[in-house]
Amino acid sequence: MVTDNGHRRVVTGHRSGKSVVLSDQHRELYKFKTVAGFEHTYMWSTNGTLESDPDKVEQELPKSALPSADGSLLHIVTFPPAKAAASSTSDPSQIAQEYLTRLPGLADTFERDGSQMHVTQTVDYAILLAGELWLELDDGETVHLVAGDIVVQQATRHGWRNKGEHPATIAFVMLGAGPPQE
Repeated sequence: MVTDNGHRRVVTGHRSGKSVVLSDQHRELYKFKTVAGFEHTYMWSTNGTLESDPDKVEQELPKSALPSADGSLLHIVTFPPAKAAASSTSDPSQIAQEYLTRLPGLADTFERDGSQMHVTQTVDYAILLAGELWLELDDGETVHLVAGDIVVQQATRHGWRNKGEHPATIAFVMLGAGPPQE
């Protein structure tokens, strides 16, 4: 469930040979101070093996916003409408610093021209949960997405745009991968 201040995460596992709920908790969302309406929540991470201890996952989550080569990462992002984001009065260097602090690894892939275009060595399953987004690609093509649409992103240069009037929330399941093959 999405609330104004986060997401619920239910984690299952095993005890005494039976499937059980290991954790049922509210995950606080991070509200960026430098970009009004931009929000992010780390949900879960793996490093090539099943991890059943939610506390161990919690200790690892903020270390990188990218999965390891054999791992996965789930996070939820809310993009504000471009008009709202543009009204932010923050200095671009402050925005960049907050991105680097909150999204280590991922923020390093963003191009320095402010376009938010980037490439990650991941396969991403992006599931639009609410609102509208536009996916911009290298060739200038822009794909309009609505809630329920899914994008399979295969280590391609891209940027996300919210040209709509309302916030757009998307879930990213990122899988570590090697360089793309053509």
